[in-house]
Amino acid sequence: MDAGNFAIRRTYSPAMENQPNPKFLPLLDLKRPWQAYIQAPGRAEHYEVRTEDGLILALRRVRPFGYVDAVAGVARPAVMLLHGLAANHRGFHFRGRSLAEWLTRRGFDVWLPELRGHGDSQFHGVGWRYSDYLRYDLPAIIATIQQHASSEKIHWIGHSMGGMLLMSYGILNPSAPIGQAIALGSALEFEDPRRGMSQLLKIRPAFDRLGIIPFRSIMRGFAPAVGRAVRVGAPFQVWPTNIEGQAHRELYANCFEDIPASLLVSLSGLLEPGGIKLDDGYCLLENGANFPFPLRILGGSRDAQVSAASVVSTARRLGPAAHSIILGPDSPGEGRTREHYGHWGFMVGKNAEIETWPLIAQWLENK
Repeated sequence: MDAGNFAIRRTYSPAMENQPNPKFLPLLDLKRPWQAYIQAPGRAEHYEVRTEDGLILALRRVRPFGYVDAVAGVARPAVMLLHGLAANHRGFHFRGRSLAEWLTRRGFDVWLPELRGHGDSQFHGVGWRYSDYLRYDLPAIIATIQQHASSEKIHWIGHSMGGMLLMSYGILNPSAPIGQAIALGSALEFEDPRRGMSQLLKIRPAFDRLGIIPFRSIMRGFAPAVGRAVRVGAPFQVWPTNIEGQAHRELYANCFEDIPASLLVSLSGLLEPGGIKLDDGYCLLENGANFPFPLRILGGSRDAQVSAASVVSTARRLGPAAHSIILGPDSPGEGRTREHYGHWGFMVGKNAEIETWPLIAQWLENK
């Protein structure tokens, strides 16, 4: 694919300090109570990427303020942080707890794409599927990052479905320009089909006629209530003792997007023996030995969506290039943490910066 065909727009978002602080907004807006928890956008350069089927995807780049690329002899490793199902880039660029900014301070050139139908990216219709990300979105995003980044290879960190796509793309494209790979709360097969995706699939028939599940509105509706005495939905997204109440509410108000029913259908193979299959019947895990990139999969000890057993099993199926670490107070060695980890704790957990992020940087730096 010719990267020169991509439409690119570079702008600079307003500095966060010049934005109104959500904590000073009225605590209760009778029409939209979740607005009190909306975060100001993080500082980033904005790019536009055009896919082969004609969509414009949003792509952000986070670098130290005032930094200019044209520094002779300086190669800053490019790192792509890819969000998960029904999410957007804000989970990685969370106010006050931004993995993107933390990696930038360690010398990385950080890129935050948003897949079709997520965040600021376009979509047409409501019928896109998992394979559309692999066929259209990821090749365009990777080519655009290559066009502008100074490093030959791109490190890839994927959360949830973003990690599934990392593993899937690597299996399908073993010669892709991928360096070190990290998946957070991701698996290609569920050991326990009663958990995770199966819970979302239960509500799919009710929304088939709509074509899309208004997950963003649902999560924003819960936002004012979570992280309080009544822990609404806490176990499914985060482990309640591993996130502060304010951060919990901001997570729900900022980081979620709608889900097309067609996407859930295409992911339903996770619940079947052998794991996820593409539309043509290609079974990814049966071809897991094709995945050649150094991969670390971090799992959460109390992840209600992707169990620790699923993470360990997936790493084993992908062969010697992959290994897993389960984060939790009962885990051995480098996986031992102060609190249990749920599905979002890797990025926004209260101890993530001192427990999870150093593991990520260590792997990216190949130490």
